[in-house]
Amino acid sequence: MQLTKQKVYKKVFEIVCEELLHFDLQNRCEAAGIHYKVSSGDSIVEIPFFNEIITLTIPGFTFRSSLDTNITLVSKIILLHYMKKASGASLGGDLITYEDIPGLGHYFPVYEKRVLKPLQTAFGNDRYAFLEAGLSLGASQQEYGDTSFTLHALPRIPITFILWEGDEEFPPLVKTLFDPTIPEYLPLEDIVVISKLASTRILKEARLHHSEDTIYDL
Repeated sequence: MQLTKQKVYKKVFEIVCEELLHFDLQNRCEAAGIHYKVSSGDSIVEIPFFNEIITLTIPGFTFRSSLDTNITLVSKIILLHYMKKASGASLGGDLITYEDIPGLGHYFPVYEKRVLKPLQTAFGNDRYAFLEAGLSLGASQQEYGDTSFTLHALPRIPITFILWEGDEEFPPLVKTLFDPTIPEYLPLEDIVVISKLASTRILKEARLHHSEDTIYDL
């Protein structure tokens, strides 16, 4: 099963690489809000991705992280899809939930299981660790819920995470909010993926700061 998934991802990666070779890369980068230059005949693209900078060299499609982290095939696909689809639309509309993104309401149970539940389990009674993890990833604090922050997954993909702590009466709750332009920057199927990447990074950051607390080992 995993091997089949990898084959599918590899094919998707190859397709988007081929497509981007036929685009005006400078135009694509301007629309995506990312830095572009030409060096020795190669196109060099610098993409802020959470708290790191990914340097992409085209036509070889090599990726390098400023933090020397491993860049997964899934992350590479997200980065290339973002470059390909970016409309250049301005952000700043009224934020919307995942369920309110056109075409995604029916997929919310899967989104909740993959993205929200792990955060609720880990941080449901620890708003401070939740906020600390977000800020460590470069997020900006917000005023929603018991605590909240906005994390820029990509330059024009902000995701706001909101936590309400649980008590004797109500269980903990985590919600996400998006700028309404997000479908103009990523294919619909990628929105759950980038949200999962964000959730995973938040949990990983919490583990780094609270290695003795087993609750974050999810």
